[in-house]
Amino acid sequence: MSGGPLDAEGPVLASASAEAATFVRAVPATRRPLALVPSDARGWFGGAHIVCWDPLETARGLSRSAAAGLLERAMASPDPLLAAAVLPYDGPAEVRTYTGGLVRTAEGWRAWGTVTALPSALDIGPAPRVAGPLILDPAADLDEAGYRARVERVRERIAAGDVYVLNLTYRIAGRPALAAAAAFGVLTERAAGPMSAWWGEASSGSLASVSPERFCAIETDAHGHRHVWIEPIKGTRPRGADPGTDAALARELAGDAKERAEHVMIVDLERNDLGRVAVPGSVHVDPMLEVFATPYCHQLVSRVRALMVADATLGDLVEATFPCGSVTGAPKRAAMRIIGELERSPRGAYTGALAVALPGRFDSSVLIRTLEYGPDAVHWGTGGGITIDSDPEAEWRESRLKAVPVLGAAAGDA
Repeated sequence: MSGGPLDAEGPVLASASAEAATFVRAVPATRRPLALVPSDARGWFGGAHIVCWDPLETARGLSRSAAAGLLERAMASPDPLLAAAVLPYDGPAEVRTYTGGLVRTAEGWRAWGTVTALPSALDIGPAPRVAGPLILDPAADLDEAGYRARVERVRERIAAGDVYVLNLTYRIAGRPALAAAAAFGVLTERAAGPMSAWWGEASSGSLASVSPERFCAIETDAHGHRHVWIEPIKGTRPRGADPGTDAALARELAGDAKERAEHVMIVDLERNDLGRVAVPGSVHVDPMLEVFATPYCHQLVSRVRALMVADATLGDLVEATFPCGSVTGAPKRAAMRIIGELERSPRGAYTGALAVALPGRFDSSVLIRTLEYGPDAVHWGTGGGITIDSDPEAEWRESRLKAVPVLGAAAGDA
């Protein structure tokens, strides 16, 4: 968080030992809090922990282009400003604009901008400890037989030349075991995603996300040039019970021909998407096929980089790249049409993006591994990429592994 108006220059208002999840529990959802809680320096803005509440403006029912315009305004602001948007996979966007908040530093949580009343209940006591599921009485809109049958149908479509790879998902719904804010604290302990974030909403619509995946990020250099990158994830293995087994599983993932082929297809898609707004010759990949670990699985990730052309807007970038190719497949439009045929419910926010803009900077997560609180139930989406070499049983197991944060270890054994 250096070199911009959100540099932590205000007074220290809370101890550095205070966790962002504590603010999440202390700030009522009616105040529409936002919290960015990266697990490490891979995450939001290089590992910045930021909390905000009481947005100056909230705009709902927006198109993606209108939402991108409000985000662009924050990037261009000479004053401290943060705009955050939920860009659903399907459905209208919402943007909130904050003029103050807190940034975690070594000295403590420092103010930036104009901070409205600090929550007085930071001593709210220990966070709830839940060893069991966060979704009670869970029911999926695709059972194992239905999912495996659809994997076969995707393989048939690939054989017919309709697509090369397709991301097939389903939704798990049930009763919440905890209030949304408390569940977020439990999730961050269990899953520790680099792009973890909290989006609080008064009645329904809160998102408790422990996403491991960045969508797009932008940094503006001293010459005004915009450097952009996308970090697609494709390829998964469970963690091992001991260090030796764990390392072997990571090596297996790195060397698996099917996983590598699937990943490379998505990287090629992202290279093409970024090329639509990039200076010719500037698109490159570094690193490629890197393995990183979450508490419950290993993942393959690459970084596709480019320099944006001078007249390209944030809206142009979003339209060129949304949704992230890792959650659709390739070719993207054909994959999305088939997804609409095979999946049994709308995705909503799931596999969309949470986007955050600061003066001169932009970052965004892919909304996977995200608990969505609705008026009557809580939802969790899961799934995976299907190729011609996919084994339906293995794909079902991978989808259950990705539900471990909310269903517990038994989900990965299903």
